Amino acid sequence: MNTTTETLSDEEMLARYKQAVERAIPHVPVKNGVVEIDSLWVETSIPYTLLKEILARNDLILPENVQRINTTSRVRTGEKRGKKKRKPRRRKKNKVRN
Repeated sequence: MNTTTETLSDEEMLARYKQAVERAIPHVPVKNGVVEIDSLWVETSIPYTLLKEILARNDLILPENVQRINTTSRVRTGEKRGKKKRKPRRRKKNKVRN
């Protein structure tokens, strides 16, 4: 381990994040050859804007089973999946006796 602190340029940092994303892609679910950006976001914990910037680059190496990466987030837009939640039952008020 190096005890001196080295400052890395932006390109070096992006290269390291790119490598982290490439290593994480085989571990995320692939559906019909498509990987969701949300899955990568959860797996890598890389900030969303930085992750989107890395995925926009053309030099990303994808595994054979991955054809593309969907960069439209469902989590960040607040899209709900599944059944609609029921409204909570309204509580009956107690009647006051005279």
